[in-house]
Amino acid sequence: GNAAILRGGSESFHSSRAIFECLEEGMAAANLPDGAVQIVPTTDRAAVGEMLKGLDGNLDLIIPRGGRSLVERVQNEARVPVFAHLDGICHVYVDRDADLTMAKEIVVNAKMRRTAICGAAETVLIDKGAADKNLAPVIASLIEAGCEVRGDNASQAADARVKPATDQDYGTEFLDAIISIAVVDDVKEAMDHISK
Repeated sequence: GNAAILRGGSESFHSSRAIFECLEEGMAAANLPDGAVQIVPTTDRAAVGEMLKGLDGNLDLIIPRGGRSLVERVQNEARVPVFAHLDGICHVYVDRDADLTMAKEIVVNAKMRRTAICGAAETVLIDKGAADKNLAPVIASLIEAGCEVRGDNASQAADARVKPATDQDYGTEFLDAIISIAVVDDVKEAMDHISK
């Protein structure tokens, strides 16, 4: 049968282990074979090199998920087929019932922790039902963290430092300290926006 091998980065090693343990537990409960999902138990980058060589013919496909340099390395060095991406637009949706302190922390972390990775937030969508209380503080938190904010009319009205966003901005992977922000009517409109 087929198996999946997970290899997370050093910054997500403990989270990857926790996810793996949940998968193992769920697979055991479903009577699926042991070893159907495995994890590389090291953060040593040499392990990536071994995987790129195909693990002596035991690896059929690599699906890299990470920053541009990782994906390019995999595409250039892999001796097995690669199913790769290079660009992605990660969104953060701030619901009308969101805790403001938590929302600010999540948005700033999602964007500013590592701006040049594919998992960094590129667009923030704020629910219109709480824009009066959430929009300006979220924008201010981003700007204070050193992020350029590009936004719709509501965002520009909430903070004069917001630059006008273009339609292209909402589909751009900035890979930099730049983010687009917009107010949406509800979670359905947020999902529609994300699906574009």
